Amino acid sequence: KILRYLYECMKNARTAELEDFSWDSKICHIPKAYWCEIIAILVKHGYIVGFDIIECTKDNPEIITNRPFKITLKGIQFLEENSMMEKAREFCGETFNVILSAILNVVI
Repeated sequence: KILRYLYECMKNARTAELEDFSWDSKICHIPKAYWCEIIAILVKHGYIVGFDIIECTKDNPEIITNRPFKITLKGIQFLEENSMMEKAREFCGETFNVILSAILNVVI
């Protein structure tokens, strides 16, 4: 969902807003710790930019925002070519597209 949101922002020349894709947003309803882990993985793999990750020894990584938030070319390729991403897209279904369209004020 995060990659898709950032990709749609890019395609529609919109600025990605953290409150649209954070742990307690219209797109994501997950615990903050889990969201931080996801963001850390996406950054480490080079799929997104806009965050600095500080590894903690006992807890989850600390996430520092470093705007703008964007998907990278590598992130777009992963989103479009990865078979697991296709399954995730099917699972999210039309409801996610409606929410994403409403957030971006565009038809997806």
